[in-house]
Order: sequence, then C-alpha cells, then structure tokens
Amino acid sequence: MDKYAELTVFLAVVEQGSFSAAGRKLELSPSAVSKLIARLEARLSVRLFERIAGSIRLTLEGERFRAAGEQVVQAMTDAEDAIHVADADISGVVRVHTALTTAKYLIAPRLPLLLDKHPRLRLDFVLGTERADFVRQGLDVAIHSGRPTELTLVGRPLMLRPWVIAAAPEYLERFGAPTRPEDLLQHRCLNFSIRTQWNRWTFHDENGLKTIDIPNHIGANQGELLRTLALLGLGVVRLAHFNIAADLAVGKLVALLQGFQERTEEDRFYLLYPHGRLLAPRVRAVVDFLSEQFSVDEV
Repeated sequence: MDKYAELTVFLAVVEQGSFSAAGRKLELSPSAVSKLIARLEARLSVRLFERIAGSIRLTLEGERFRAAGEQVVQAMTDAEDAIHVADADISGVVRVHTALTTAKYLIAPRLPLLLDKHPRLRLDFVLGTERADFVRQGLDVAIHSGRPTELTLVGRPLMLRPWVIAAAPEYLERFGAPTRPEDLLQHRCLNFSIRTQWNRWTFHDENGLKTIDIPNHIGANQGELLRTLALLGLGVVRLAHFNIAADLAVGKLVALLQGFQERTEEDRFYLLYPHGRLLAPRVRAVVDFLSEQFSVDEV
C-alpha cells in the first residue's frame, strides 16, 4: 500500500474513532485496518494511537501527523478543485462562525477582496464566543483561538493573536499605572466573564511563566464591550492587539506591562471546517481565502 493510501486509512480511523468503524467506511476488515496502522507506526517509529480499554486516542505524535496529513489531503483536493471550478462560477451561501471582534476587525476589512473575486458568493456570519456546533448551527467554517480538540474538524493553524494590557489616560491619571503584574490586584480590571483562556492573564518574568487570577471590576462576554468600557476610563483591560490597535495608535488607550507579555500556542487562531467531507467549491473558496489572509504570525 502506498503512503497516501496509508494516510487515508489513518485519517479514517481518526474521523471514525475506531478501527472497526474506519474499516466499514473503507470496506476493510478491522484487522486489516489495525495491521495497516501498525505498519505505519513501525515505519514512522512512533505510536500514533494510545489503545486504552477498547478505545483509542491520538498521541501527541499522532496529533502532529494528523495535522500534517490533513494538509497533504487538502493539497490534493485543492489541486483537483483548481481544474474543475472557475472563480466566476462559485456561488451560494457560506455560514461562518467567529467572535464579533474577529469578524469586525480582521475579516470584514478583507471581504471586498473576496467578493470581488467571487461576486456570486454570499456570506452568513454567526457571531459568538462559544465553540461552534457545526451540525446544530449549520456551519461551514469557523475561526477560533486555541488548538481544536474535535476529531470531526480540521483545524488549520493561522496566525498568533498578540494580547495587549491597556487603560485610558484618564484612568491612569486617577489610579496610576501598574509596574508589575501583581499590581493589577489593586486595580480595577475589565475581564471576560466567560470561562476560556481569555480571562486568564499570563505573564513572563525572571521566575518564568505565571498566571494571575484577575478580579473583575466589570465583566462581559464580548471584547467589544470591554473595549468601550476601557475607553471610558473604567479600568484596565486585556484585549487582542487587533481589537485596540487604532486606539493605541492615537493615544486613546495606553499599553501597560509590555515587558511581561507572553505569547503561547493557546493564542493561535485556527480555521475549522468538517473533516472527511469533500468541501463544496463555495466553502473551499472561503477556506483558501482566509488561510491566505491570515497565514502570517502577527496581525
């Protein structure tokens, strides 16, 4: 069996969650699938799956192989799609799920490029900070931060999203500026009320990484409201750089504690779409566009 066929079997096991289900999909026996995976692991000299009490789950090496393998399959699909559908023929609605600030500050300014290229394409944005439910919400594509854990989704890594801690000059005149992360415990802080990595403020100092439990003076589940509250001088906020870049540039907000900021892979954006499904040309056009636009490591 060639390497691409081995990769196909591996991704089928990931998608279906078991050797037997993958075998049914590929019309192979479970033992044949198991032998192929064992042969692949032997060739790569790594374990791709942990086998625990009759169930399987990807190892760290398996996760890396899955991500790289999906890119290989995607490249094959892209090559085939390129000769079948002309840009002018792409039409229909694509439902995109992401946060309000991501749609407003990152995606919306770039939409003229997409719609000029595909004038018959239509977009339907579903905005929210929670993780997308593709089936229930009828979604085609999503952009979220943090490595995806859903085996049913492809997670294509995009750029890192730098965070900035900031406050309005009026607030700083009244309460002073924090000089170390611990000083934030004595300040009025504006923070996300939803339970995600967004409301954990992580810093780097001479002792390494540390996370501070920041008390909420005012909480909200949308970054755009937190930005407005910060501009009104109501407290110190931590938001994505793209969210407040214009405010920083004109001095409406002042960046704080810049020497203590730390970027992690949890701050990386991922482009999500269903795994194992042949993407419609309209969805492929949006996936390719977003991948191209946000492939750099800083925005």
